[in-house]
Formats: sequence, structure tokens, C-alpha cells
Amino acid sequence: MSRSELQPEPAKSPARQKARHVSQHLPALFLAVLCGLVFFETATTLTEQGYASGTPISNAALYPRLLAGLLLFLLSLQVLSDVRAKGPSVTAEAPSAPGQARQTAFVALGIIAYIALLPALGFLVATPIFVMALMLMLGDRNLTTLIGVPLGITVGCMAVFQGLFNVNLPRGVLGIALNF
Repeated sequence: MSRSELQPEPAKSPARQKARHVSQHLPALFLAVLCGLVFFETATTLTEQGYASGTPISNAALYPRLLAGLLLFLLSLQVLSDVRAKGPSVTAEAPSAPGQARQTAFVALGIIAYIALLPALGFLVATPIFVMALMLMLGDRNLTTLIGVPLGITVGCMAVFQGLFNVNLPRGVLGIALNF
């Protein structure tokens, strides 16, 4: 038998299959927790700062709520589909490298820190720091991209949300903001 042919997978114990079944839903659980954090932030911090009121166009909390709600709906559909599937998947993914799990954990913690620090630092300060930290974490060491991409993403998001949608982004404790 050549290496390119599929090898039959050894039989797994029921306990191991159950652990694998539960662990495959951990990314969905993580995303659901992040959606909950978004709902919490929009209900508390953005409301306190006055960004969660007004018309749908000027309500800065509306967009995160809509995206988090859509993500929760799609996550529930995916989990239901996985639970209803009969038996193990034929196209099961290969196990990920240990470094990928660590990167995923750091990215998750970075997202949580960004959402938590956004009310204090404001969008203009927190976003380029967050994007640059993610790029460094994912292995980018080019100084040009480490400066240009975070600034471009920040200015682009500000142009879309402030310029196009007329939505005020969080200014933070210091009140730092640019108006488009």
C-alpha cells in the first residue's frame, strides 16, 4: 500500500470519541463568549458614553450588536448541523500543530483585551495597537507593513463608520478622535 492511499483509522474508545466531539465545538463556544462580551460592552460602556442611542444611523452600538447576533445565529446553525450529523466525518481535519493552538489562544486573549480596553483607550488609540500586536503575533516582522496596515485599517474603518455611516466611534477616557 502506498503512502498516498488512505490508511484505515484505528478504532477509538467511546470516551475519546466523546471528548473529540465536545472539543470540536470549542471554537463556537469561544465565539459565543466573544459575542456575549460585545453585547455586554454595548449595553454598559457604549450606553454610558452615549453611543448606544439615537437613530439607527448614529447608533454606534447597533452595528456590533447586529454582527454579534448574526454570528450567534450562524454558530447555532453550525453546531446543530454538527450534532445532527451521524457518525464521524469522512473529511476530518488533520490535528493542528501545537503552535497553532497557542497562536489561537493569544489571538483570543488579544480580542478580549481589545474589546475591554476600547472604552478606556478609544478607537483611534486601541485599534492600531491591536492590529499591530496581532500582526506581530502571527509572525509579520516587516516594519513597513507593521506601521502601514494598522494605520490603514484604522483610518479605513473611521472613514466608513464616521464618514459614510455617520457613527461616532468610542473616544476613550482622553477623548481622542478624528472627525471625517
